[in-house]
Amino acid sequence: MDTSCIHWRSIIDHFLTHEKTMFKDLMNMQSSSLKLFPSFEQKAMLLKRQAFAVFSGETDQYHLYLPLIQERLTDNLRVGQTSIVAAQMFLFFRVLLLRISPQHLTSLWPIMVTELIQTFIQLEEDLAEEEEPVKSNSKLSKQKAFGDDNGHLLSDIQQNELTLYLSACKFLDTALSFPPDKMQLFQMYRWAFVPEVDTQTYNITSDLMENHQEYKPHIVRIMDLLMQKYGELNTSERTSKYEFPLLDLHSISNITQLVPFFRILSCAFKTESSRHLNTHSSAPPKTDCSIGSSTRNLKLLEDYVERDFIENMET
Repeated sequence: MDTSCIHWRSIIDHFLTHEKTMFKDLMNMQSSSLKLFPSFEQKAMLLKRQAFAVFSGETDQYHLYLPLIQERLTDNLRVGQTSIVAAQMFLFFRVLLLRISPQHLTSLWPIMVTELIQTFIQLEEDLAEEEEPVKSNSKLSKQKAFGDDNGHLLSDIQQNELTLYLSACKFLDTALSFPPDKMQLFQMYRWAFVPEVDTQTYNITSDLMENHQEYKPHIVRIMDLLMQKYGELNTSERTSKYEFPLLDLHSISNITQLVPFFRILSCAFKTESSRHLNTHSSAPPKTDCSIGSSTRNLKLLEDYVERDFIENMET
C-alpha cells in the first residue's frame, strides 16, 4: 500500500469532515462542470476525485448523500460518455461497494448493472467486428489487425477501450468477491454475467424449448468470441485453484490479458452437479474457486482500489 495515498486519504477525510459543506460542494461541481469542462479527460478526473473523497471516508459516512451521488452519476450518463469517463465511473462503483452498506445501494444497482451490461455488449461487438463486413470507415479506423508470435490475428482495440473493459471487469470481480450474504441484491443479477448451470451437459428435447433460444451469460459470450478470434490461448494461469478477487492488473495492453479472468468465471459458479455431469473432452478445466474470508477479501479490494487511484509517475 502506497504511504502517500494513505496520507492523502487522511488529509481529505479530515478536510471534508471539518468543512461541513465541502463534500456537497464537491459533488455539486458535476452539474456545472459537465458544461464548463471542454474535455472528457477533465470530466473523468473530476469523477475520480469525487470517488476518492468517498473512498477516504469511513463506511456509510456519506450514505446520506447517496441521492446526490446517484444524481451526479446519472448526469454523466445523460450527457453521454466516452470510454475514459465510463472507466472512472466503474471505479466509483467499486468505491461505493466498499464504503456503503449493501442495504443503502438498492436504488443504485439497476444503474450499475445496466452500465456493466452495456460495456460487455460493446466488448462483444468489438470482438465480433472482424467477423462481419466492414460497415463504415469510422468503424474501420477504430481497430487495426496485427499478428502475434504464433501467427494469430489479434485485434488492436484502442487503449481507452481496453482501460474501460478492465475497469468493468474489476467491478464485476469486486461484486463477486463479497460473500453472497453480504451482497444479496447482486445475486439477482449474477446469472446475467456468469453461468451457474452447464447447459452443454443437458440434451433439451422438450417441444416447449424448441423455439426458444438459449440465453448465454455475457462472460460465456465473450469467451466464445475470444476463442473464435484467437483460438486456444496458452495461459500460465490455468491452474486448478483460485481465490477471489481475481484481478490485480493495473492496466492491460491487449484484450487477451483478460482471458484467464473470463476463463475462470465461465466455470467458477457452476453447480457441482453440472461439473460432474460434464464429461466432454472439450469442456473447460475444472476450477476450485473460493470466495475466501471477508476480512482478507476486503483488504485486497481496498488495496486494489487504492492502487487504481495512484497515478502512474513513470515518464
